[in-house]
Amino acid sequence: MNRAISWGLPLLMLAVYLYLAVVLGRQLSALADGLPPFDLRVFGYDLHETRAYLRALHPDGYVLYQGPIFWTDTVFAPLMGLCLVWWMRPLRGAFGMVCVLVAMSYVAFDWGENMWVLRLLGSGPDWLALRDVAGASAFTSAKFAVFALAAVLAARQSLARRRG
Repeated sequence: MNRAISWGLPLLMLAVYLYLAVVLGRQLSALADGLPPFDLRVFGYDLHETRAYLRALHPDGYVLYQGPIFWTDTVFAPLMGLCLVWWMRPLRGAFGMVCVLVAMSYVAFDWGENMWVLRLLGSGPDWLALRDVAGASAFTSAKFAVFALAAVLAARQSLARRRG
């Protein structure tokens, strides 16, 4: 069973990610004059950048972002979170609880980001509220920060399992 999870879960997560990034991401990039989507802006974005992106985004890009990309990313986040938790095992004591909390925080921030981005897309470039841009940007940056921490914890635990 461990082997099935060790290989199957990451392969499933990778397949969903490749579909999201390569297939859908290329389509979205072409529909946004090559600008990176909100989900990939590690350090967030401001009102000006948000307006520029939404103005560049073709109407078909709005449909793609609000539909297939939203739903695929909604599936991807918990798959990544489960992979991180799996790589962080054994989950013992307070440290194990911290590991699970960090991995699940990644999922929560990614899902929160998705909801904020839907608000931005629904508003359009001319009716953006600064609080919506700030909220979306904060969730995007937090997602990447928590992911970095989770990756470090997963690497630490993986090395500890190899040594022990």
